[in-house]
Amino acid sequence: MLQVKVGSYFISTDSGDNTVSLSGEYYEPGFNIMTPLELSFPKSDQITLWIRKRANDDGTELSFMHIENMVISVTDPTNGQPVPFTIQYYSSYSLILKITNALTLSGSGVRVRTMDVHFEDSSDNDFITFRVIVDDDDKNFHYIFIDSNNMDERILATYQGRDIYLSTKASSDHYLLFSPYAYFKENTESNSDFSYPLNTIFYKRQDAYNDEDYSYSISLYSHSFMRNIVSVMSIPSYEKAGVLLIDNRIYKDIIENRINPYIDIAVHGRLSGIDDTFRINFTV
Repeated sequence: MLQVKVGSYFISTDSGDNTVSLSGEYYEPGFNIMTPLELSFPKSDQITLWIRKRANDDGTELSFMHIENMVISVTDPTNGQPVPFTIQYYSSYSLILKITNALTLSGSGVRVRTMDVHFEDSSDNDFITFRVIVDDDDKNFHYIFIDSNNMDERILATYQGRDIYLSTKASSDHYLLFSPYAYFKENTESNSDFSYPLNTIFYKRQDAYNDEDYSYSISLYSHSFMRNIVSVMSIPSYEKAGVLLIDNRIYKDIIENRINPYIDIAVHGRLSGIDDTFRINFTV
């Protein structure tokens, strides 16, 4: 009969550190919430949760809690890696769980955005399991734009952004390799994670938290003719990265219509459930 509520979050920025207290009620799956429990935080480097134990059926009485009886795990579900935490008393009836979801607390670092928490009292095997979601607005897409007719001068490592501009040429098809939230670079076959074109050019992706497979689809076309010009798919056998295929007809259409079209690529995390959008703008 364990219950949990959000407590506060800490964020480190260039202008200083800030701790924000949050108000909310205690949740207990099966008691006052009938769905799997997810707790959401804004962009943060460290979060605190309060844990207590219900002692009677209506929740008006609480049980003593003893830290030495608590078995706790906090993991990134996308790669199974543990996320650092500490536990301390707030009172005899409640504990404070502090989770450090940033790899560094000294500014812009990599943040773990999805965490699964299991909290169990070994004295009676009572437990609570829930997911924590952190809305990190520093989520960039990493990409390499390649001219198919000029492979010898291709870029070897990624740029990053969320709303990017690509300049196309009349004589060539193009393609855009991209990876959500982790960079990649060209590497040897023996030290690679994927290849594109298949078994031709090999790439190594950053070893990172938030390491999950994604699905990709085009959710918005600025102009209807773009439906016949571009297409997106996962890298074969490697869904942590995708490829956008761009037909050379786009150059003619941009010139004739005097426009700069764009598309939105919808990205969905298969484990975390995160949804995001990558905007691609086209120019000549």
